[in-house]
Amino acid sequence: MTQDLASMASIASELKYTPVDTIPAIASRIRNAFNTHKTKHIGFRLLQLRKLYWGIKDNEAAIVQACKQDLGKGVFETYLSEIDWCTNDIVFVTQNLEKWMRDEKAPDIPLANKLLNPRIRKDPLGAILIIGTYNFPVNLSLTPLVGAIAAGCTAILKPSESAPMVAKVLQHIIETSIDASCYTVVQGAISETTALLEEKWDKIFYTGSANVAKIIAKKAAETLTPMTLELGGRNPAIVTKNANVRLAAKRLLWGKIMNAGYDVNVLTRKCCNIRAYLL
Repeated sequence: MTQDLASMASIASELKYTPVDTIPAIASRIRNAFNTHKTKHIGFRLLQLRKLYWGIKDNEAAIVQACKQDLGKGVFETYLSEIDWCTNDIVFVTQNLEKWMRDEKAPDIPLANKLLNPRIRKDPLGAILIIGTYNFPVNLSLTPLVGAIAAGCTAILKPSESAPMVAKVLQHIIETSIDASCYTVVQGAISETTALLEEKWDKIFYTGSANVAKIIAKKAAETLTPMTLELGGRNPAIVTKNANVRLAAKRLLWGKIMNAGYDVNVLTRKCCNIRAYLL
């Protein structure tokens, strides 16, 4: 508890953006760190994942407070959709990483090449840029980072400036928990994100709107940089005539108001065929 209070006190100041002129040097440092092959060994990856896990656990109170200030999110929902989601993801990855890293036998090899015994080997991709979002500011920032660490990549995280208190907590967790030469945080808005996109990345992970995704995709296409774009969509719900109307209504309402409605999976259309009356 004392450590939680100390963490909250240390990150209570106003969010400071990373100077734009320092971003090229930061990106270069992260790329150079990957070229040392430091992140390739499974021992290093597992150590970083475990340190990140405890970094999250040690700062749970700060995460709850930050989510409350930025989003008005309650304690239960913060644990459900942010903290526990990330920690469970880390536990799952650490339990399976050794298996995932093993070479695989290549399927469907022509007879002429069978004697070569080809194998599929999983090598780290490189330096990753992660651009977070504000509606799930911890979950959708740290889970891509967990994937990057597990894959043996280095990474820069740019949290959403629309959730400034959470952005500060994330910076505190990453800077005090995991290897600073391989993983870091850049704070900022449009100018800082634009500067990051000017750098060469081996993969970009973005969560947000389709309009911004088009800008990022256009910039990434200039260097044929692969991307993962996690965007919003349409999510219908179908209620049949045989449904329990009360139960259906409760479930629809829960899905609609979760995270104050700021959820890419929130219901946008209801298709009903009901011949019962709600008493």
